[in-house]
Amino acid sequence: MSLIVNLPRDAFLAALASLQNVTGKKGTIAILANILIESQDSGVLLTATDLEIGIRILLPAEILGAGAITLPARKLFEMVRESKAEHIHLEVKENHWAKITADSTNYRLAGMPSEEYPAFPEYEEGNLVPLTCDEVKDLIDRTLFSVAQEGESQFNLTGLLVEKDFVEGEGYFLRVVSSDGHRLTMMEKKVASDLSTLKMDRTILIPKKGVQEIRKFCDNKESIAIGFEEKQAVVKTEGAIIIIRLMNGDFPDYKNIIQVINKASHIAIPRLPLMDSLKRMNLFTEDRYNAVQFLIRPNQLVLSSQNLDIGSAKDELEIAYKDKEMNLGFNGKYFIEALQVMESETVKAYINSEESPCLIQGDDDPGYLSVIMPMKI
Repeated sequence: MSLIVNLPRDAFLAALASLQNVTGKKGTIAILANILIESQDSGVLLTATDLEIGIRILLPAEILGAGAITLPARKLFEMVRESKAEHIHLEVKENHWAKITADSTNYRLAGMPSEEYPAFPEYEEGNLVPLTCDEVKDLIDRTLFSVAQEGESQFNLTGLLVEKDFVEGEGYFLRVVSSDGHRLTMMEKKVASDLSTLKMDRTILIPKKGVQEIRKFCDNKESIAIGFEEKQAVVKTEGAIIIIRLMNGDFPDYKNIIQVINKASHIAIPRLPLMDSLKRMNLFTEDRYNAVQFLIRPNQLVLSSQNLDIGSAKDELEIAYKDKEMNLGFNGKYFIEALQVMESETVKAYINSEESPCLIQGDDDPGYLSVIMPMKI
């Protein structure tokens, strides 16, 4: 018997939208541009993979005929998106063609045999531990921005480092760290769950694309289950699962980078005025480096930027600082991105000398810190 199903349009569209990012990469195996559609006792199982990330979603559906087919993900998504029907009828015909009906509209879509689709990775259900989506979103949102872009830095910096800690009397903490070689961001958070069964025997490096998919999984949900195995990360929600191939390699010794910064004294700077001023300075920076000059004087921070083709900008801020004058250069964009994910009214900037990195923390941002390397102006 061939696959014949009736699917609720809105749920089908939402599922197809979730699968888009892992299909259709140019230069890969042709069938990876398709999604696998299989009938199950409880509905229809949709699967997409690019061999690095696999997503599987179970949809409620009326099963009129059991079977399986793979269909082009992008075209199927566009067809369902443009439909105004409440239900989508899908019927597999000869030679892997599918007839799709939405109200008065009929489509014929060429598919490929389900037997050629890559097998979905197996995983151990017992390895999964629950986390609240608020915990996961906070950890990701505070660190994802400083993950290195592919091709711009070392391969092992294009992912997010994940670690766990246990503190006697307090409980379990999750720590995530990102760096692109010019800055480093860390977020550490106490979690409500018991992480004793969460296997983290090796360095856990999740590729950026995988982290982005985990973040999307957390939208409009209260909790997820997560686990780590030898080569993969597994994230599960009700009716959906994502499996991500972990990266191989080591992460830089971030603890040493943080420890070498002397925290005996700091500069107190109002966060929002600093962020707004840096945005104005960025109007006149060279696009590639976003260089902003920081002239730090007792109780005053002078920011300036210059673009030889356009002009220059200068601004002054009141700060709490009583030490020697320092003149440094930083990438203004790095500062803006670090400040945007903070909540503290005043940030503490630790700078030891004109050649040293700047460490940023805030009293109302427990567990968060950002380190930004200086640059020559």
